[in-house]
Amino acid sequence: MNGDGVLRHGRRVASGVGAIVLVAVILWIDISTDLWNEWVILAGLAAGLVTFILTVLVLDKVIARSTARRWAPVTRLALTEFLHAIADEERSEISRGEIVPRTLPEIGARVDDRLPAIHALREQVVDERARLADVLSRWTQFLASSGDNEATLIHVADIALRLDLVRDAALEAEHRPGAGTLADLNQTVRDCNAALAALESELRTRLVADTAARRAAAAA
Repeated sequence: MNGDGVLRHGRRVASGVGAIVLVAVILWIDISTDLWNEWVILAGLAAGLVTFILTVLVLDKVIARSTARRWAPVTRLALTEFLHAIADEERSEISRGEIVPRTLPEIGARVDDRLPAIHALREQVVDERARLADVLSRWTQFLASSGDNEATLIHVADIALRLDLVRDAALEAEHRPGAGTLADLNQTVRDCNAALAALESELRTRLVADTAARRAAAAA
């Protein structure tokens, strides 16, 4: 579990503990005092609060888990589509869990080769962004409504924005050639490649966990 996942888990646990404590206090007041009998409006508000908390903590989670299980095969297909969008198809075997993400090339220091290489990089960036945007547009609505896929969607969108940064840095290096703009471009490329590798690892981990869960369910 990465840092974001640990933080979200910690928040969920803290929220759950706080809600349980609040419900326990309301029930204790109801059992040990006559406060709710004397303050009818407060009693109604407390009852509504308890109903809301139980709905959020229990009913919504049960429905969400049921929905995620029902649509699990389609979710797997969507995640696989994202992998196809970033994988080097000639070096990857996605069905076997062997994925090599495509990477953006860094630009060398030779002046004669620099402009053609930057131009080729910009064309690749446009192509990579179009692939991601296409898959994202087709699957965002489904993934957002069928399970805990928010982090994955945000990471994919973040890579699309990083590709925009690479394109802008490439234009800057073309229009203002120099060691400084070239260094900035190559650093932006490295950051984008690292994000692509992290996304590939995240998607692969989710698919491996899904496969293990399916096998366990079949064996049960």
